Amino acid sequence: MRMPKEAFEMERKIGLLILCLVLGAVGCSRKAEELIPTPTAVTETPAPTKTTEPTSMPTAIPEPTVTPIPTFVPTEAPPDVPTPSMAPVIENREIIAIDPGHQGKGNYEKEPVGPGATEQKTKVSSGTQGVSTKVPEHVFTLELSLKLREALTELGYEVVMTRETADVNISNIERAEIANAAGADIYIRIHADGDDSEAANGISVLYPSENNPYVAELSQDSKRLAQAVLDELCEATGAKKRGIVKRDDLSGTNWAQMPVILIEAGFMTNKAEDERLQDPAYQAKLIQGIVKGIEEYFKE
Repeated sequence: MRMPKEAFEMERKIGLLILCLVLGAVGCSRKAEELIPTPTAVTETPAPTKTTEPTSMPTAIPEPTVTPIPTFVPTEAPPDVPTPSMAPVIENREIIAIDPGHQGKGNYEKEPVGPGATEQKTKVSSGTQGVSTKVPEHVFTLELSLKLREALTELGYEVVMTRETADVNISNIERAEIANAAGADIYIRIHADGDDSEAANGISVLYPSENNPYVAELSQDSKRLAQAVLDELCEATGAKKRGIVKRDDLSGTNWAQMPVILIEAGFMTNKAEDERLQDPAYQAKLIQGIVKGIEEYFKE
């Protein structure tokens, strides 16, 4: 059946209208694409692939070989090489004999004053006593002698003591023989003085004279030692210098075989000097003087 002309015309117009609408939409879309730039696509970095731990242990890389440093093991020094010591060693120092005068209880038996002598003297007395301190001479002489030994030992000297306590019975001859047996280079006898006059004071040093019938050959060196010790004692203490005195009637001196002196360190019968002799500070000065005098003697 043939479509009427009016209907056909209407259908054509509708089709054209739809076509125009479609074409118009496409044109607008293209116009928009020209005005709005197309964004650059951002490429995402892919996430790292998770490493799967091996199910078996990897092959160990060998560590570099280190040559061990040999450990030093000290060996015993050869016999002809002395092993060093931390403390200083003073070789060939002299031997000094010290006699702390008297003892706790005197021995009033007699002995020859010298080799071959007919004259006799008391073997050893108990000595004097401090008029103020009441300290016996034998106590003072031992105290001072022990301090002197310590000071000399620290300087490297070998020291021999005739006694180290009050409770002994050693005669003056026997004391000299101790010094002789030790091969001492010098013999120092420590005493304190006494006098009827309380005013007497000062220091003196006794030595054998050049006319001594027993040890005249020791006189010159003994005198030199006596003078050196007296000078330094008086310098250190400020005590009165009574001088060096020749004495040939002392058995402890006359039986010695080396230079020998007897130090009268002060008067215990003088109140002021007695008290000084018991003062540790004053005793230190006495030690200083004796030591310095000995050092001066050995330097000559």
